[in-house]
Amino acid sequence: MTTLPEVVPDQHFIDLMHRAIYLRGRYMTSFAQCEFLLADLSVKVDSRFRYALDKRVNAAKAMAETSGPLNTYADDFLPLIENIGFWSERRHWFAHGFMTFFTAPDGKHAFEFRRYEQREGGLVLLQWFATIDELQNAADAITRYCSAFVALHHRIYLELGIEKEGEHYPSVTTEQ
Repeated sequence: MTTLPEVVPDQHFIDLMHRAIYLRGRYMTSFAQCEFLLADLSVKVDSRFRYALDKRVNAAKAMAETSGPLNTYADDFLPLIENIGFWSERRHWFAHGFMTFFTAPDGKHAFEFRRYEQREGGLVLLQWFATIDELQNAADAITRYCSAFVALHHRIYLELGIEKEGEHYPSVTTEQ
C-alpha cells in the first residue's frame, strides 16, 4: 500500500482560513440576533410567533405603521426592518454555501462559496467569490447594523415596559 505524502498548508493559508471562518460566524451571529429580535418583539407585543423572516418583517411593519405601541418608533424602526432583506442574500451564502479557498503564486486569494438554488429551469449551482477584505467588510457592516437593531429594541423594551432595566433585554454588542 502506498501512502501519500502529507501536505501541510503554510501558516498564511491557515490564518486566512481561520479568519474567513470567524468572519462567516460573526456575520451569521449578527443576522441571527436581528431575526430573533423580530420574533421576540412580535411575541411580546402581539403574542404571535411568526416563523418565516418575511412574515416577521411584515408583522413588524404593520405594528409600526398602525396606531399601535410601535408607531412611536416607526421613523427609526421601519428603515431597519426594511433593510434586513439586504443582509439575507449573503446570509444564505454563509449558511448554505460550501467554501473553498484559492491562492495564486503572487499571494492573491479568493474564497469561493457554492450553493444550489431552485429556479424556473431547475436546480442551478451558484458561485460567489470574495477576498478576506470583502468578508471583513461584510462582517463589520452587519455588526454595525445589528448594534443599531439591538439598541433600538433595547430602547423599545424599556420605554414600553416590555422588560425593565436589568432584566433579560438584549445588550448592545460592539465587537469589530
